[in-house]
Amino acid sequence: MSNAGKICTIQVNANQSYQKIDGFGVNINSKHWSDQLIPTMDLLREDLGATQYRVDIWGKSDWIDPSGLLGRAKALSPENLKAVYSGPIFQKGWAMMRYLNQHGIEPYLTASGDVPKWMLGKAHSADHLHGTGLPIENFLGCGYSLVDYEAFCEMLASMVDWARNQEGLKFKLFGPLNESDIAQPEGPGVIPTEFVKVCELLVDKLDQRGLSDIRLVYAEQAIFGPWYLQELLKSPKLQGRIGVFGLHQYSNISQEMFRAVTDLIHGSPFAGVPFWMTEFGDLEQSGECEWYVGWVAVSRLFEQLQAGFSGALVWDAYDNYHDHNEHWTIYGVLRTGLYQYTPKKRYYALKQVFRFVPAGFERIEVTGNSDDLCVLGFANPERTGLTLVGMNLSGKVYYPNTLLNGFPESLSKGKMAYFRTSEDENCVFLGQVPLGNRSFEQIGVRIPPDCIFTLTTVK
Repeated sequence: MSNAGKICTIQVNANQSYQKIDGFGVNINSKHWSDQLIPTMDLLREDLGATQYRVDIWGKSDWIDPSGLLGRAKALSPENLKAVYSGPIFQKGWAMMRYLNQHGIEPYLTASGDVPKWMLGKAHSADHLHGTGLPIENFLGCGYSLVDYEAFCEMLASMVDWARNQEGLKFKLFGPLNESDIAQPEGPGVIPTEFVKVCELLVDKLDQRGLSDIRLVYAEQAIFGPWYLQELLKSPKLQGRIGVFGLHQYSNISQEMFRAVTDLIHGSPFAGVPFWMTEFGDLEQSGECEWYVGWVAVSRLFEQLQAGFSGALVWDAYDNYHDHNEHWTIYGVLRTGLYQYTPKKRYYALKQVFRFVPAGFERIEVTGNSDDLCVLGFANPERTGLTLVGMNLSGKVYYPNTLLNGFPESLSKGKMAYFRTSEDENCVFLGQVPLGNRSFEQIGVRIPPDCIFTLTTVK
């Protein structure tokens, strides 16, 4: 009977809730925008369920002077800014954001990569870096750091201003710096104490342009840890100006490390600011391990949700050339062909969560998880909608006896749709499962080995 499977009991408690979900989505390169991309955008929105979009228009933070030869005055002149923001690359970015606006989505604008050379100066010394938790050898090796904060923030504010006031785009979130803890080519090197100064100056620049409703995404660091957040807590000016704490994950992070970061904010003046994983996934680039990549991506998403994160954006939407590291990448959930974008295994794996846990749902208590079977629960505030997402981590079949507590009778008399992704299945619909019977609320379903599964009332 060792291979006959295992029965377990899982209880879903509607009365105990955790974080409210803000939504899930993708990082996306707008340089590929054309009318031919619209069916792909529709696929991401309608099928995958992506509601959050992190748009990096230029790919580097040098758009006012890519060659570095114009210099400060000419690069920041109104004539040059108008030419850049009216040019073909930015027009593609504005068009993509406009498409998203038309479908009720406010994307968030971001900047990454190298800045014009004249914005840089001598790198910080080892003494400056000691105790920051930053990769000292990386900072010293790059030889330079951001020093012209005034010009950098003026450049950033000009882009936000143009997007809002010239293009009429709807958005509130802006990520000014990307992975400054590991420096070039991801972004200019900026240590935590100086990062806060840059953000404070940027807030002033935005306010001067009447953009006080823009909220920053802080700090988009590559190495998961508390170092940037610790400095932020010392800034009264940034209270109310941080919209999201954005972090990145491409490796395993313990729940202890997650708690070290989230506990730092809880009880502080920034306690109400949500946490998003603004980049996550896996950096495998052979293209031969799709099921592995999909499995790892969902595993990390589960870790984030268990730690209290309310949003996550996978890196990235489709395979493409990335300017900031200057090579073709295959990190996309969609495979890029000749005017064709086709879903990969990681797309279907993430769809198990993205599609069936809509923004506004709350994570609720699920007890009875084992080392082999992990289940997360989500419900709408009225508790008339329910989604259970799980991973069978074992080589055994599981028959979970799932009991619902605290849900209205209208839900308990209904059914849940059953979807599953495995090495051989791509988010397949396996039928409707009754939510209960006459005597008690119960869901009975067969969960095969090594799969990601969803039970949901979401259409």
